[in-house]
Amino acid sequence: MTVEAHAKVNLTLEVLCRRSDGYHALRSVVMPVSLCDTLEISLANGLSSDVGYVDDLCLRAARLLRDESGSSCGASIHVAKRIPAGGGLGGGSADAAATLVALNDIWGLGLSRVELAAIGARVGSDVPALVLGGAVLMEGRGEVVSGIPGAPFPPVQLVLAAPREPSSTARVYAGCAPRGAGAPSVSGRMAEALRSGDVGAVASALSNDLREPAVRLCPGIAAAEEALLANGAVAASMSGSGSTVFGIVESEERGREIAAKVSSCGFWAVCTHTIG
Repeated sequence: MTVEAHAKVNLTLEVLCRRSDGYHALRSVVMPVSLCDTLEISLANGLSSDVGYVDDLCLRAARLLRDESGSSCGASIHVAKRIPAGGGLGGGSADAAATLVALNDIWGLGLSRVELAAIGARVGSDVPALVLGGAVLMEGRGEVVSGIPGAPFPPVQLVLAAPREPSSTARVYAGCAPRGAGAPSVSGRMAEALRSGDVGAVASALSNDLREPAVRLCPGIAAAEEALLANGAVAASMSGSGSTVFGIVESEERGREIAAKVSSCGFWAVCTHTIG
């Protein structure tokens, strides 16, 4: 079976407070984008993956699914990577989410997306949102996910851009000042903007509480944003804890032009669009 594992962007990311378990309580509007890895998954005697990372989220997801379901099946997982690692786009989480959905089918388990998302929460904070798919409100540390009423929404054209320097998630969160558990939600405003289909409203509702600490640690993030805006993006924001940023653009054709110009400035850049 061939499946696509779609990257994600955080259109909003609110850091509310630090939880007793050490994680931060979040509220975020998450959407998958067309940029994706491709997974080839087939039945096998055991479980294997060629991801090559020490922390292989595909294998972790497969083992958890097998343990939870009581299945004795195995699988071989091959991943063709296109999503850059460690850039705030949820590449590893996307692969794990696609693995759960595909193995549920291949192994004939019959679990719902909600049940798969609960298993995914034990793999990584972004996995439940990507299992559910489409526009999602993510809360808690990422384990509480719900579809946004009114979806699917028209695609928003984006250009992703990233500096060559990585961003440390742990250090970014350590430098963030939480807004407080009772703070008004900016994510609700983004949900309304998506429902309206107004790209300008979506652009004005962008928000990420991790941007300032991320830029302090990785100034290239701000430079990537500036490159997007200088070359015609309507608005720009950071995804997750960085270092990838995204710019909202008027059309796919314009996005390809902007991506080429931003690439010529020394950044990794690609044109993409949101999914649902």
